[in-house]
Amino acid sequence: MYYTPAPKEPEDVIIQVEASTVTVRDCLLCRGIGIDKARYPFTPGCEIVGTIADLGGKAKLEGWRIGDRVVAFDHTKGGGNAKSAKVHMGNISMISTTIDAASAACLVDVYMSAYKALRLGKKDGMPLTGRKILITDGFSPIGQAVVALAKLEGANIFVTASDSSEQEYMSSLGVKCFPLSPTKWLHKVAGKMDVVIDNTCIDSYESSWEAVSPEGVLVCTTGMTSTLNFRHDEFGEGCASGCADAFGLNIPKYRSKWAAMKAKYLMSNTQFLDLTECLTTDPKGYQQELKYLCFLVESGALVPKVAERIQIEEVADAHRYLETGKSNGTIVCVPNDNS
Repeated sequence: MYYTPAPKEPEDVIIQVEASTVTVRDCLLCRGIGIDKARYPFTPGCEIVGTIADLGGKAKLEGWRIGDRVVAFDHTKGGGNAKSAKVHMGNISMISTTIDAASAACLVDVYMSAYKALRLGKKDGMPLTGRKILITDGFSPIGQAVVALAKLEGANIFVTASDSSEQEYMSSLGVKCFPLSPTKWLHKVAGKMDVVIDNTCIDSYESSWEAVSPEGVLVCTTGMTSTLNFRHDEFGEGCASGCADAFGLNIPKYRSKWAAMKAKYLMSNTQFLDLTECLTTDPKGYQQELKYLCFLVESGALVPKVAERIQIEEVADAHRYLETGKSNGTIVCVPNDNS
């Protein structure tokens, strides 16, 4: 038996879920790791595709109607890995009625983050044709999304990857691969990259910043989609246990906050990407860019990387698999898929 929520506040929107993502962000929220914190009990699934089944009075006044097909995301409340989800009207956007639900779920955050990161890296909106782009953790969902979109513009793409199997796969996509550790690639690219998209925050963006050319741009993402959050590795950043010090302080949390502040206010030639802020401050812009990504998918120019489609009952197993770092693409929960 599944619980069906009802709108309690005027801004509430109830979505009948067609598809939702299963991501590293969900794993972190369930464990209580990172800057973003979820209130418990917590249902994972931060990106949702579905149709409006019910809504509050204010949402109706804003023009939303039962039957509208929408996407939604909330990086702290989740709720998507279910048959029905309750979201705030400010976190939803219209979506094409014809696009595949699993593909659309990948666009909501992963491919939108990649698209916006590339836009931030452009000079005066010029195409990236022939430009050198470096993406850290290129095997991650966002990393592969950046690769796919940058290839459409003819960029010269470089990525970092953690092991030989990831490097072999990324090389098959036609990109140049480096090991993950900055000590093994920075001396080769220092000051040479036109755009660097840091998807990991391994060393508080320091090595990525050094790789940028004098006229280039560093784009910093939140790093919440990287499996490095679970690895006790040579960088000292992975921390599945919470990493509290002797005084009970969550060291990775404060390290992440400091890295974000440094990227926003102290580092030159640097842009910091916060997709939640993009949606809340410019919802019309987000919706228009989402339309463009849907167009690319429906025209066949872009194929979102779906690692696996699973049922609700398989979400916990998917979390364990995600923490191994072996998932190739985005795992999508499709609650009503009987195939």
